[in-house]
Amino acid sequence: MTTSRQQKWYWVCQAIGWTFYLCIGLLMSVLWFKKQPGMYAVQFVGTGIFLVLTHLQRHLSHQYRWLDLPLGRLVLLVLAYNALASIICQLLVCVFMLSIGLFTWQEFSFGYLVMYAANGLVILSFWSTIYFAFQAIRRWKEKEVEAWKLQASLKEAELQAIRSQLNPHFLFNSLNNIRSLVLEDQGKAREMITRLSAMMRYVIGYNRNNLVPVAEELEFLDNYVALEKIHFEEKLQFSSQVDAAVKQAAIPPLGIQLLVENAIKHGIGTQLDGGRIHLSLHRQNGHLQVQVENTGTLPTALTPAGIGIERLLERVGHSLEQPGTFALAQTSEHHVTATLTLPYREYENLHH
Repeated sequence: MTTSRQQKWYWVCQAIGWTFYLCIGLLMSVLWFKKQPGMYAVQFVGTGIFLVLTHLQRHLSHQYRWLDLPLGRLVLLVLAYNALASIICQLLVCVFMLSIGLFTWQEFSFGYLVMYAANGLVILSFWSTIYFAFQAIRRWKEKEVEAWKLQASLKEAELQAIRSQLNPHFLFNSLNNIRSLVLEDQGKAREMITRLSAMMRYVIGYNRNNLVPVAEELEFLDNYVALEKIHFEEKLQFSSQVDAAVKQAAIPPLGIQLLVENAIKHGIGTQLDGGRIHLSLHRQNGHLQVQVENTGTLPTALTPAGIGIERLLERVGHSLEQPGTFALAQTSEHHVTATLTLPYREYENLHH
């Protein structure tokens, strides 16, 4: 709600609330003070003073940010203000009543002043409770909206980061390799252009939920590996074993591709004779397990997971609401296995 609309509704509520209070006061004057017409004027004056005092409280609460105070201090401050305001209101009403001759100084009773001041304290405190409760709810909703906006902007930034994740060197190498194919095998060149186009469409077009079914990720991976094979030729051997039951599982886009890319870059790319990569996906104990085994050896010094893996795990936790794990191990003398474990969720169930 805009500031102007808030201001408008504030005055509408003030007018309705204090008009209702005035009507009750006038009714009481009719029933109990029939012989004192001046009491009608007193009701108007008292209601007007209450209106001014409550508006002053609103002004002070905005200027000095009362809502930022701890609840206990806010309650004490409001009670102190209302007590002082009620006393001032009753004193002003008494002065008005004296001025129009409703009673004399000799008839003035301190007990009546205290009683009416206590009554005014209750009325003002009732107004304060409604006002500050409304302000607290409004603030909570604004913070909630801001949180959603922040989450949306973070997700958009995350998507942009993922879209830029595809290695530029891979794109340049693919284009150069396709250019060479144009002279050697035009049919193969057209196929590779189609694959590269499908990859770019996938990267640009996946949904804002930041999840895709495994089947779509595998299609993207098939295109990726086909283009890499042009570059590595016979040095890259790729195989996969995927349980049919996991093809509809949800996974962050480019999650599997990242593991295969690392296997090519840090494994196959470092071997003179190239090597083999084997991908396996299966469901285990309520989790989706993605394993990529490649020819190579781990460095002697333990190296932490790269920034790409860290971001992938962040996306897993954010999108699937449970953390994932990553492990890298030397499973045999010449083979390294990367294992990504993430919560198993059916993609269709998450989008209905």
